[in-house]
Amino acid sequence: MLLFWLLLFIAAGSLWLFETRLGLSALWGIAVSALPGACFAWYSFRRLGGARQSGAAVQAIYRAETIKFLLTAALFAAVFMQVKEIHLAAFFIAFAGAHLGASLVTARTLARHQG
Repeated sequence: MLLFWLLLFIAAGSLWLFETRLGLSALWGIAVSALPGACFAWYSFRRLGGARQSGAAVQAIYRAETIKFLLTAALFAAVFMQVKEIHLAAFFIAFAGAHLGASLVTARTLARHQG
């Protein structure tokens, strides 16, 4: 997942070299997707101590999802309040692409480990 996000940031950074507003908007969109996703991964997948702790693990995942949702909303609000010249199409395309791509990477990783 980290490699996927790194590649997205490199692509948006190179776009920034050609068109500053477009590249920065794409960087913001990727960041709004990647930061809550990384927070979710860190918070929900900490080691909790085995099968006896399965209820705690489920609760940790619910808490992580809530934190991810609230952080995503806060980051959207922060970007729209603080960034004056944003290219909305680039921002939303980058956010959706990063979000969808992260979901596909996760699904492929899970399928590889199950099969």
